[in-house]
Amino acid sequence: MKTVTENALKDRMSDYLREVEATGEELMVTKDGQLVLKIISYHRSSSEAESNQDEHGIKR
Repeated sequence: MKTVTENALKDRMSDYLREVEATGEELMVTKDGQLVLKIISYHRSSSEAESNQDEHGIKR
């Protein structure tokens, strides 16, 4: 899991998104030292994706 600041994400957004997509590694984003975002790849294992669905099949 990699952690970057909000400003670093703004400067290199495309690079970070490509990296998350390619590796599947989560990207944590901080602002003023506080965690504000977690960016994950949409392509996760099917069992993990299913566990994140509510009773209507909507992903959370």
